Amino acid sequence: MAALLHRYKTGEGQKIDCNLLSSQVSIMTHIAANYLISGWEARRWGTGHESIVPYQAFKTKDDKYLIVGAGNQNLFEILCKRISAEHLLEDSRYQDNQSRVENRESLIAALSEIFAQKEMSVWLETFEGYGLPYGPIQNMQQVFSDPQVLHNNMIQEFQHSTAGTVRVPGPAVKYSTINTSHCTAPPRLSEHTQQVLQGMLGYSDDKIQQLHQDGAIGILKDAENSS
Repeated sequence: MAALLHRYKTGEGQKIDCNLLSSQVSIMTHIAANYLISGWEARRWGTGHESIVPYQAFKTKDDKYLIVGAGNQNLFEILCKRISAEHLLEDSRYQDNQSRVENRESLIAALSEIFAQKEMSVWLETFEGYGLPYGPIQNMQQVFSDPQVLHNNMIQEFQHSTAGTVRVPGPAVKYSTINTSHCTAPPRLSEHTQQVLQGMLGYSDDKIQQLHQDGAIGILKDAENSS
């Protein structure tokens, strides 16, 4: 988008370099910043957050896992009140995020004991509407039967010439005037070779056949007949 805007304003195009290595390094965000600024080497925290506590998964009574994130003091207060653990707010070890990070082990142990006392459905109802980041860790069946996922049309279905009906996840981005729900099946090997060479590049039938005979390209028989 930035390159398109630049071209719109200046008439100058851009060569865009976006490689996987740089992308991975850039999304390390605060973990990378902690190292670059302070020299702190990253550690493994499981589902936990390195510099925000509590912000991780907790096991519920029915052996499910709920992610809860108290990213600031207000959210921590909401969390403690909703789970009837106001006594944690009075504990000097948990008075602010820095203190909670330093006393991570005892706080997580206390919260884990509380979350283990009720089922997932109870906790979801407890936190609903209070502005606290939370959500269940789900398997694939649960994800794709979730009412909000279905409402967002996140399952797309199409017909494949050999595999039959195929379902795939839909695009996350939706537009007000552009339909992103229409999709075609992934092509078989060489299925569109002739169509591309002939329709887009203007190759003649003779040239395409010569490339095929030389082994440079493949052509599906049914694709060739349909063209």
